[in-house]
Amino acid sequence: MSILDGLHILGLRASSASPVLGELPAFKLSSNAPMQDPLLARFEALGATCHHYPVIRIEAAGVNDEMVKQQVMNLCDYDKAIVISHHAAQLVTCWLDRYWPMQPVGIDYFGVGPTSAQPLRDFGVSVVVPDMGFTSEALLALAALNAVQGEKIIIFRGGQGRELLEHTLKTRGASVDCCELYRRVIDSLHREAIAELLETQTPLILIYSTQVVDALFSVVPEAYWMTLKSLPIIVPSERVASLARRRGFHSVHLAASALAEDVEHSVLDWYTRAQ
Repeated sequence: MSILDGLHILGLRASSASPVLGELPAFKLSSNAPMQDPLLARFEALGATCHHYPVIRIEAAGVNDEMVKQQVMNLCDYDKAIVISHHAAQLVTCWLDRYWPMQPVGIDYFGVGPTSAQPLRDFGVSVVVPDMGFTSEALLALAALNAVQGEKIIIFRGGQGRELLEHTLKTRGASVDCCELYRRVIDSLHREAIAELLETQTPLILIYSTQVVDALFSVVPEAYWMTLKSLPIIVPSERVASLARRRGFHSVHLAASALAEDVEHSVLDWYTRAQ
């Protein structure tokens, strides 16, 4: 018998934007598509039945977005660049590949965590990340982002995110620009599949952000909200946990971070205790 036999897991991670510049179409995952989330694939290998039903779609800025184009072309004017997500890092590499065949020098790159940093590292860029925590707060605690008086910093992100980084760096004396590489759009593609799952199973739900919490209630029919709130969920931060509790979830379990190994450990720990 495998470790997670009998467990159903509902993964809601946002569907990825295409890493190919052009029209940069958002990648949409059909309910019959192969497993796209490596962590869910790992849980499948451990015996769980996983359901990858994103409730948010990432729509990347197209190649004709003049604001993004100008900010990327002027990248050499900045002292520091920050990527706040894996999606942002993927898209930055596409823009760099298009407009900077020789990477601009003199820029220090930062990522919220190893996952957000990896696409840039694969591209040959050195990226500094916090030793632990992997949040905006942990990033702002780095010494290199405390002494920023007079520096120019660009934050690569998607719209509708937190303003903590921008606001704090400005109060520390930096000039900060935000480059909006993508936007998050609520995706109801899996509305019926999620409802059917809630009718037939009691899945453990993986929720990675506050935006996913809100999107989930927009996608799931109201008739299923009581069932939804009764299910156990794993979240990566106290900020997400607090919102989930305010929205009525009764069984909220906090992983050490959003790193795959921390989420996996939290799932295994919850499942062991639940048996």
